[in-house]
Amino acid sequence: MAVSLVIGTIGVILSAGTGPAWIADAFTASRPTISTENQQTDQPVMIFPGYPLLFYCNGSTSRTLDGNELIKIGDLHEVQNHLQEALPYYQRALTAFRGKKDRYGEATALVRIATVMERQGKDEEALKALEAAIPLMTGGGQESSQAHALLRLGRVSETLGRVAQAQSAYLRAGSLFQRAHDRQGYTEYLIRLGTLLITQDRVSEGLAMLQTARVEAEGRQDRGQQVVILTVLGDALLRQEDVQGARVKYEEGLRFAEAQRDLRAEATVRIRLARLLAAADQHAEGVAMAQRALALYQTLRDRSREADTLSLLGSFHQAQGDTVRAAELYERALALYRALRDQPREAASLVNLATVYEAQGSPQEARETQHKAIFLLQQAIR
Repeated sequence: MAVSLVIGTIGVILSAGTGPAWIADAFTASRPTISTENQQTDQPVMIFPGYPLLFYCNGSTSRTLDGNELIKIGDLHEVQNHLQEALPYYQRALTAFRGKKDRYGEATALVRIATVMERQGKDEEALKALEAAIPLMTGGGQESSQAHALLRLGRVSETLGRVAQAQSAYLRAGSLFQRAHDRQGYTEYLIRLGTLLITQDRVSEGLAMLQTARVEAEGRQDRGQQVVILTVLGDALLRQEDVQGARVKYEEGLRFAEAQRDLRAEATVRIRLARLLAAADQHAEGVAMAQRALALYQTLRDRSREADTLSLLGSFHQAQGDTVRAAELYERALALYRALRDQPREAASLVNLATVYEAQGSPQEARETQHKAIFLLQQAIR
């Protein structure tokens, strides 16, 4: 039986004990209409994978979704890391907002699109969306929103190697945060610009900004930002080859993340510690640290980070001469990258497998795998 979903005002029901609590308040309480050919039904329909989100119908007046509703549906997908599903809703929201000449709504949709593009590694597309969004964020009360968009623009610019553009974006963001009296946002600006300066070998300036950020975060008892700052300080010390100092910062950050029960921050710090331990020939400890991070990313349903961690674990085992286990981990990462349609990382996994095949004495299989990687990279460039 063909089923078409005609949405009225949307309501979401969460099964007990599942999903973040805020999702239950994402939409209003009334229910959508579901038309099955010429009749209406009052049965639940599963339309979102991941959380058991159920839409019900009650015969309310059917209408098309507005831009804000489309954004909220996209957000439900995005928070579950279903990026392919989220993007069409954000694109439809953009069209809806443009049709109503809603500049702020248009900017909101563009920033959401940029977020998805950045997470998919499509940084040029993310940059274009942000450059289109920021000029739309004018008028009273939008300074913080514009500043956060500028921070994202700076981060994407950094990834693309456009350092001057990144620094300019961060400085503009800092000014806007000050104007809006947004202390948390201003601290985030200090973190981003301080990190950028350190990567440009302006270490003393960058560390000074990070120390200021730490004082700000401690004053507000913002443990989340303190974790970020400690992690960045650890990275800075590692650049200066102060391995022990970096480890102290990472371990302090890990304690904060665990106290906050911030699974993503904990996983991020554990990955850094895992690399540090493996580099110090403490392979068993490094593997254990990375396996805990893997479990956290699986809990978060972050398939991209899960695949990255599987690749890291594969490299640890390969370094120890366990090519069988390494190949198994690389294959698992490869399957996830394929499912995510992440061609550059899929190609990287194939290269990893080729090195394993070479080590196992299978040069023909290694060459064939390398050719597959080259073909994928050529496709990605196109």
